Amino acid sequence: MAPEKPARSLQKHSATGLRHARCLFHPLREAAARCPRCGGTFCRECVTDEEGMLACPPCLRQLARPSARSLSVMGRFRQVIAGIAALAAVMGLFFVLLRWRMNTPKQHLDFGNVVEERLRR
Repeated sequence: MAPEKPARSLQKHSATGLRHARCLFHPLREAAARCPRCGGTFCRECVTDEEGMLACPPCLRQLARPSARSLSVMGRFRQVIAGIAALAAVMGLFFVLLRWRMNTPKQHLDFGNVVEERLRR
């Protein structure tokens, strides 16, 4: 399986074609084909023919990946509103807990007295 990134940058296209070209993923191997999308050269191990498309592994992965849908203005607006609502809910919970802490009698939250009473017994 070919690596994610080429071992070196793309070679310039020469007039002799693939005669002296090397695979971008395996620099010690002679190139067998050129990718029609990116122009990179690759060896026999990297050659992939999927559904009639001959391309290098990164280009095939890019072709196979579904295109990302762009959100409409209304979709973005909904995301912003949902984010603001989530932030308000977290802040509300924080202030409820803070108020509970402030209204709780000190004797219930002072664990030092409990330990001292147990030590006296």
